[in-house]
Amino acid sequence: MKVSEKYPGIKLGFSTQNFLKAMPLGVDNLKEILDFASAEGFAFIELRDPSAELSEEDCSVLASYANKKNVEVIYEIHKDLFDPDFQGVFDRGVRNTVVFGEPGILRSILSWSEFAADENKRGWTREEMNHITAYADSSAAVAKEQGVQLILENIVEPWFGQGDELGLVDFFAGTSMVGLQFDTANPFLSSCRRVADPGAVAEYLGTIPGRWFTTHLKCGAMDNFQPILMENQLPFERIFELMAAGNVTYAALELLAADSKEECIENHHKSIQYLVEKNIIELTD
Repeated sequence: MKVSEKYPGIKLGFSTQNFLKAMPLGVDNLKEILDFASAEGFAFIELRDPSAELSEEDCSVLASYANKKNVEVIYEIHKDLFDPDFQGVFDRGVRNTVVFGEPGILRSILSWSEFAADENKRGWTREEMNHITAYADSSAAVAKEQGVQLILENIVEPWFGQGDELGLVDFFAGTSMVGLQFDTANPFLSSCRRVADPGAVAEYLGTIPGRWFTTHLKCGAMDNFQPILMENQLPFERIFELMAAGNVTYAALELLAADSKEECIENHHKSIQYLVEKNIIELTD
């Protein structure tokens, strides 16, 4: 399996989030997931460890196993910059990311707790923006000292601000070191505090060379996170075009987690078949 030559330089992987309901976080389950990734021809996994609970020793074991399987590992924590636990989780996340070596990417989330606390909130205030831009870049600088690139995924914040309600575009205008993980569904779901126009998002993505590092291939059809890829508000063909043009390397399947391992595997197969039908992925012997 490989990404079509129409989209040079892109590697396909998946997030272990897809398996978390059926296969809870642990070394043995992650080894089994790495076996699956290797057998199916995925180039990498994103190891979702929301609170960085894996020990350095666990990660050393997994890093050695992943290397034998020829599968790269991106490390994922899941804390936003207003979460009081962010700093401790981030520190452990950097430590664990270093253990895995290349590509040396640590991912977390750009928003959640501040919006969850206020259902009417439509964007960040200037004071909040000053906090998250400074905190994000200072954290990215700390990570960079260890050879790690910090990236943040768009979640529920508005992509474009309006008036005094600031959004993702304002955040990246105010930072220089932190990178983006682009979630291909979140800006277009009603859960987003201001639903974005797909064309405008695509246009913006073309303006941030060097800041966009990875993509979550996630489908938001029918205004819901889906367990398989299907037609998306921003078409996946266009996303791969933008990634190739912007030299974005890593595209990871993010699928609604299923209850059983067998269903998880089936959902990955269905999603790959969808990408094959779109001439994005080519199956190889």
